[in-house]
Amino acid sequence: MFKQLFISLVALCLISFNVFAKDAVNPFAKKNSLNIGKDAAWNIDKKAVTAIKSSSDGKGTYYHLLFDNKQLKLSMSSDSAGASPKSFTQLEIKNLKIDGKQSPLFMWCLNNQERHKRFLQQGLKVAKGVCTIDGAAGSFVMRLNKDTLKSLREGSRLSFMLKPFRTQLELTYDISDFKDMYLALNAKPAPVIAAPVSVAPVAKIAKLKPARKCWAGPPPQYKNIKSVEYDCNDASAKLDAETWVTKLVNKEKEKQRKLAEEKKQKALAEKLKQEEKLQAEAAAIAASEAKQAEIGGEIAMKMVKVCEKYWNKGEHRCYCQKYIEHAPSSIQASSTCE
Repeated sequence: MFKQLFISLVALCLISFNVFAKDAVNPFAKKNSLNIGKDAAWNIDKKAVTAIKSSSDGKGTYYHLLFDNKQLKLSMSSDSAGASPKSFTQLEIKNLKIDGKQSPLFMWCLNNQERHKRFLQQGLKVAKGVCTIDGAAGSFVMRLNKDTLKSLREGSRLSFMLKPFRTQLELTYDISDFKDMYLALNAKPAPVIAAPVSVAPVAKIAKLKPARKCWAGPPPQYKNIKSVEYDCNDASAKLDAETWVTKLVNKEKEKQRKLAEEKKQKALAEKLKQEEKLQAEAAAIAASEAKQAEIGGEIAMKMVKVCEKYWNKGEHRCYCQKYIEHAPSSIQASSTCE
């Protein structure tokens, strides 16, 4: 009986050890993060109207962020060109943030996904196809609206929370260059003016005039903000330039407002400190005067008692002149004591 119990105990320990060892080397228990900075430049194809920012995690996986004015696409591949996509049987998109805040459009996709709203899951449909996951192609696509595009153009960080298989990955892109990419992608080429055909040897060939440049500048008091150049004939470029300058001016206004508020609070604190100091000094003087008065009263009482000994004898002393008001009526002040 004891032998069987011992064998069972040993077997249980071996099973437990194998389970613990398996958990210790479990590669899916950790969370990974990857930051892709501005050094990963946008590859702009004006003909296809696409821009792609690609980078590797150094472990054989490449991440490609594609923008085409209509949608944002994140894809994963085994090569830098994106020709060999990674394939996933289980791919989840848990979150999408712009400058640390969850995208309202991504939240809409969560709320309009069939079955559950916790995360976007491969195989589940989102209303109107606004968000789609293609596990076989290792990609996630989100069709953009006006507000989301505005957030991307004004943002500095774009984060995806992915979960391929059971490994969670936070993928963060520096998109502070998104606005410049957007302007470059959508810049219209300058019109080409054909030179007139010469009909005589003396005919002159017309010169091509370069596009006239204009600048969107801040108000005069914001001298540290640089003006932004744009094509005078491009209304969209003008709006972009003015919007960018307005954003910088608003930031500077907020900065100056905070500095003014800090200066005001500092002045108030200094004034309060001075008032407290004056109050403390006044209280000290009052206490000193009260103490002196108390001491003076005690001395006066002692002197009156000394003088009474002489006054009771009908005598008067000059040092008692100061306390003559306490003397009997028969004792009068002496002029020789003044």
